[in-house]
Amino acid sequence: MLNLQSIWKKQVAKLLSIIVVLAIIAVLLHFLIDFASKYVPSIVPYLDYIYLATDAAIVGVGGYFIIGVLKKIINVYLLGKMEASTARTISFFIDIAFYSILILVVLAALGVNLTGAAIGGAVGGIAIGLAAQTVLSNVLSGALVTGSKTLKAGDPVLLISWIWGSPIVGEATKVGVLFTEVKTTNGNIVKIPNSAFLGNTVFTKLERENSLVYPLQITVNADVPADKVMEKAKNYIKDELNKQKIPYPEIYFATKSGGTNVFTVILHFDNLNLLNSLLNIINSAFDKAYWDTKNESSKA
Repeated sequence: MLNLQSIWKKQVAKLLSIIVVLAIIAVLLHFLIDFASKYVPSIVPYLDYIYLATDAAIVGVGGYFIIGVLKKIINVYLLGKMEASTARTISFFIDIAFYSILILVVLAALGVNLTGAAIGGAVGGIAIGLAAQTVLSNVLSGALVTGSKTLKAGDPVLLISWIWGSPIVGEATKVGVLFTEVKTTNGNIVKIPNSAFLGNTVFTKLERENSLVYPLQITVNADVPADKVMEKAKNYIKDELNKQKIPYPEIYFATKSGGTNVFTVILHFDNLNLLNSLLNIINSAFDKAYWDTKNESSKA
């Protein structure tokens, strides 16, 4: 914290120094131009243009150094906390904004009427903004996701959205400017638009204090008692997991929905690569428990 404060004070002092130096240079140059005009009368008709050119040059050079100071402050307090590729892209857009403003200020110093340019720029900006809306949404979403430390490479994630149907489960391998790469439990690399994390997707990190966690819902026909199915399923699951020395999951009878019983299983494991085999064990156990219970009921 002290280091950041010292950097802030140093950059602010540098910024003020640049402004003071520019003011002194402007005053000295105006004095020299006035002095020269007394000995070179031929330049008197052009004094206004000389003053404008001098002021524009001072503004341009000074603005360049001021932008450099502002970028250092932004790098320390904002971009330094982001993933490298995202920080580079945000820095690029910041450069465009700063230097566009500098060009406008230089043109104003030259006496150019910016009203028409501003109107044309506004119309053009709206058109470009509409055309690039999706791209900008992904870029800003990526900046927010990485800047807030919501997601980083190596995080196990569960993504659920109506757009792609089946949940995406895997490990984030790269959080880029436009897309985040997720290596699924099947070994595929899926590229997800960053806007999905802040829009139409339910995003869950599969992490708890000492393990990875995955919630699973099992639906079973309600033509057999739910308690008997759950009891048998627990025994089958316990037998299989004991062999693999995997923590026993939390199992609940969640709800009865029409002709089905819904069970919730909270899986705990250390390695994401175990998830597929765990899902196979859980689904097989409930399937076996259901048919065993149904067969017992039919024999009774």
